[in-house]
Amino acid sequence: MQDKPGRDTSGWQAARLGLADILRGLADWQLRTIITTAMAPTIYAVCVGGVLAINLYLALQAFQQSQASGLVWLLLIMPITSITGIVIVRVVLESLLSLFRIVVYMESLMEQLHTLRGQTESIADRVEDLPLPRIQFWRNRKRGSEGKTTEGDGHGGSKG
Repeated sequence: MQDKPGRDTSGWQAARLGLADILRGLADWQLRTIITTAMAPTIYAVCVGGVLAINLYLALQAFQQSQASGLVWLLLIMPITSITGIVIVRVVLESLLSLFRIVVYMESLMEQLHTLRGQTESIADRVEDLPLPRIQFWRNRKRGSEGKTTEGDGHGGSKG
């Protein structure tokens, strides 16, 4: 199947790649890959559909009891419960996604820290071999006459 000239297929390609990632993640039996963030829009759509289906079922049940209770449910209660249910689904899903994002960011940070640690150890090993003079960037400040140091409370005396 050939695309028409000027037709943007990047959206379809991205969707196909996203689906491939999700299927690969579903095949990960050790759960090392987090695919929940990629599946979030689908999960949200299914949950919203579920909330609306439950409300529609309850409206039909109310109509079976009487037309008045069916109309009350359909026009008054159903909109409120539908919006409330969708808001609850959204809040729960966003909270879970925030937790997953924190985990992903922490894993990324740990990888960066390990890389940085390796680089700093390598630099430290090279510097130790160089015959460089050691420079002390701070001085011990002692008061000669009183015998007190400036350590402790920051004013030259000791705490207490």
